[in-house]
Amino acid sequence: MESTRELVKSLLPEHELNALPSIAIIDHIGMNIYKSNYTKLRDKEIFIQLPVVLQDIILILDFDIELQMNGIIGFLENSTGTYFEETIQALFRISATKDFEIMKDIKSLLISNGINTLRLRENLIHLSQYQVTNSRNIHGKELSELLSEVASLADHLYLYRDNDNIFDHLFSYFEKNKAKLNEYINWQSLK
Repeated sequence: MESTRELVKSLLPEHELNALPSIAIIDHIGMNIYKSNYTKLRDKEIFIQLPVVLQDIILILDFDIELQMNGIIGFLENSTGTYFEETIQALFRISATKDFEIMKDIKSLLISNGINTLRLRENLIHLSQYQVTNSRNIHGKELSELLSEVASLADHLYLYRDNDNIFDHLFSYFEKNKAKLNEYINWQSLK
């Protein structure tokens, strides 16, 4: 069985990390992270063992994909929502300040109404595959209205702002923290 470090090493470009620009490394990770052999990296017990810098890359990639495909409600309802708090912290670490504040506001709104992402996912369990429905049918009137407020807050995220790209923050952050990922993969080869 492949160790977590070996799996991480296989996810990264074969070249020396220090020789590649951050954009090339993150692009490589983004092109490969959704392949089936890397899905276990998102299992909670494995995910927490990953270097924080790699966790942050995965969280931001997942956040971006989910927002683009399903919006903030999809992000919260789907498996990405299990990493809601971690995603907020990743936004802080990469210095995406506006998005960090917006996601904190979304979290506060949900908490103040007694809602968490587990409850949102539980409401989806009774649906059949490919069933077409809407938020009101899934979550009920009150929760549907709350989710409309959440969506309104999310309208101010980077995806909807001109001249603000979350990946600029991620590239800069990774450039400053690339050595930590390098240490992680090289530590394995020393053992």
